[in-house]
Amino acid sequence: MIPAVVQTLAEILSNGTSLISKELIDFSHPQIHPNVRPALNLYCYDVRESSLIQSLGYQSLRIDSKPLLDIPEPDSPRWFDLSFLISAWDCTALGEQRLLSEALQMLLNYRVLPEEALAPGLRGHGALPIQVSTRALVDITALWRALGVPLRPALHVTVAVPFTCRASTSPQAAFRAVRPGTNGSKALQLPP
Repeated sequence: MIPAVVQTLAEILSNGTSLISKELIDFSHPQIHPNVRPALNLYCYDVRESSLIQSLGYQSLRIDSKPLLDIPEPDSPRWFDLSFLISAWDCTALGEQRLLSEALQMLLNYRVLPEEALAPGLRGHGALPIQVSTRALVDITALWRALGVPLRPALHVTVAVPFTCRASTSPQAAFRAVRPGTNGSKALQLPP
């Protein structure tokens, strides 16, 4: 799914900025390039369970009618936020600012990525939420320091993406049934 999100964002950015092609979008670790030509760097720096999408499709595992654990329904997707750092590179600071402004203007057109704009691997779940910000999930200075690159202007883009769980057995099969009263244990009440 991550390459499909990268492909989708690259398509949007290459069609809406002065970049001539997707070849001018770099997906590797952001670094200082000695021979700088106008380019965007699109780097995935964080993957975490989604805060944008409420977890739907969960069953509650209970002991004596008290919630114990929520487990995903079989075949229901789990949503993750993929966070990208978008920085611009050019031989002048003005060129970088122009390119970053174009990228920001293009991405602000979307509150969701419509299904028809998504790479084929992302289709089938409807439009995907996208969030564009100048604030990172972590301290910005610490992020750039960890990347080993001097602090620079950048956009932080987060896309919520479904990952389908395909377990070979149902979640209930992972739990052993225990007879109430044996060894002082209580039985798990599995949902129907």
